Amino acid sequence: MRPSHPKGRWYLPGLLYDLAFSGMFRGMRKHVARTVEKDGLFPWLDVCSGTGAQLRGHIPRVRVPDLDKLVFGLDLSFSCVRYAAARAPGVPFVCGDASRLPFHDDSMRAISVSFGLHDKSPAVRGAILGEARRVLGPGGSLIAVDFERPWNAKSKLGTLFVRAVERLASRGHYRNGREFLRKGGLLGFLRDSGFAEISRRDVAAGSLGIVVARPL
Repeated sequence: MRPSHPKGRWYLPGLLYDLAFSGMFRGMRKHVARTVEKDGLFPWLDVCSGTGAQLRGHIPRVRVPDLDKLVFGLDLSFSCVRYAAARAPGVPFVCGDASRLPFHDDSMRAISVSFGLHDKSPAVRGAILGEARRVLGPGGSLIAVDFERPWNAKSKLGTLFVRAVERLASRGHYRNGREFLRKGGLLGFLRDSGFAEISRRDVAAGSLGIVVARPL
């Protein structure tokens, strides 16, 4: 969608989120973008796209006829979608549900989701990956960024920091995140959902993984 009003650029929660996390997540977002670009995984859909930062500034501006570089962002919040569209002109953002994607079967070569799994209920999490499986075409990849169970001293410190930040969220968000880690974090969730890891990058400072996976 295109922003219907210039105030979309000044959506306060979006501005505060970008201000708080843009520097912290810059390296992660560049890694995700490089993964897509290196393997030419277009069309690319970023689900739970929030403020649109993953698609902002890491790829060239695209035009709809340019199928070689076609990208989409999708988020359930209309306010976030309007803000993202205003901040990344030329990138199509869709207001929609990641657990019921408004895209055809086999229509994407990459689907990315960053920190959009741990906070959901188990049922919604499973539905999101079910939809990713449906929409990914042959040879397509899921690129997931989310929290892992700590594996060394540095990642244990990262987990403590993450837990402190997560406590600021809603009670349901925090409860779902704790359950996500108890069941094995991103590694366990992808395995149990029928996705095989192709590659991964672990970030101990945040106790998180950046994983490229494909449906079994």
